[in-house]
Amino acid sequence: MKNKALFILHLSPPVHGASKVGDTILSSKIINQSLDSKYIRITSSKKLDLIGQFNFQKIFYFITLFFKVLYALLTFRPTIIYFTASSFGIAFYRDFVLSIPIKLYCCFSECQIFYHYHANGIYAFTSSSKRARFLTNCFVKGANLIFISELMSTEIKLIKGYNNVFYLKNGVDNNLTENEFNILLTTRKKPDKINVLYLSNMMLDKGYDTVLDLAQKMKSTNSQNKIQFHFAGGWSSNQDKLVFNNYVRKHRLDDIVTYHGLVEGEIKKELFKLAHVFIFPSIYKKEVFPLSVLEALSYGIPVLAFNIGAVTQIINNTNSLITDKEHIYEAFNTLTDSYLNSDTYIKCRQKFMNNFHVTIFEENLLSILKT
Repeated sequence: MKNKALFILHLSPPVHGASKVGDTILSSKIINQSLDSKYIRITSSKKLDLIGQFNFQKIFYFITLFFKVLYALLTFRPTIIYFTASSFGIAFYRDFVLSIPIKLYCCFSECQIFYHYHANGIYAFTSSSKRARFLTNCFVKGANLIFISELMSTEIKLIKGYNNVFYLKNGVDNNLTENEFNILLTTRKKPDKINVLYLSNMMLDKGYDTVLDLAQKMKSTNSQNKIQFHFAGGWSSNQDKLVFNNYVRKHRLDDIVTYHGLVEGEIKKELFKLAHVFIFPSIYKKEVFPLSVLEALSYGIPVLAFNIGAVTQIINNTNSLITDKEHIYEAFNTLTDSYLNSDTYIKCRQKFMNNFHVTIFEENLLSILKT
């Protein structure tokens, strides 16, 4: 008999780290062949710019979600409950209420609860007030916690009562065959134009403005325009869209800057295949283990990134460069001068295949859930 596993998780859309991991779990043959799985989608926001904001539609979503969970507990009777948990804000209080019937169910049934945290915020929330600390302790009591990096261990300094803590690195699909990669190694030699890719949510904390500044500086020092900057991702707000477009217009960057919108599938694959450099200048406070950096490595692309979250556990100076806003221009020139070669491309690809392939993630998650 397979263990019955109830997965309560985010799915796309909107597209963000937690929803992409949820998509991976939902489609995983390794997990679904080993467990009798049932999935409940956490629906709170249809668009990226609505995340974290309150509206009355979310009340309807919550009531629907609550009764779906309650019905699944009574009829499906899982022995494993996997829950994509939120660490603070309105989402935490939603999850806290959802945890009440789950905890009651587990009082009368042999069941293990796993809370999977995809972002920082627990420590900041629990240190903000006694109420927040008390509620978080109630929430995690008797549950197992899954973090995506050992660096998140400091998040739980003020809480207790949980069972175990597990660390599970993110993983992404390998969308490139070895033959395709070998072809890329050939086409990337001595390119006529260097293509730089920014692929993330279009929000200031993710650093699109930093990339625009870099593009403007490169244009002023490179009259032949041998560098092209490609942006892809969903707008976090209309204000971000205005800031981006106004900057491009003001500095006349239309000839070296292209915005491709929110991309998926073959369009996304072609952008990665086109790129020579991937840039990730995020200062987002919740950033931990960015999936887009893993995707870049899967295509053998060296990365220029800021030291945020667990980025230093993903890349190092043998295959990419870590810098800051003050030194990004110099670091970019170093990367384009010394890292755009077959040796670096192969190192990036090997780093991905050995550590961040989606199969490794799925097998490790299954191992945790069966513990």
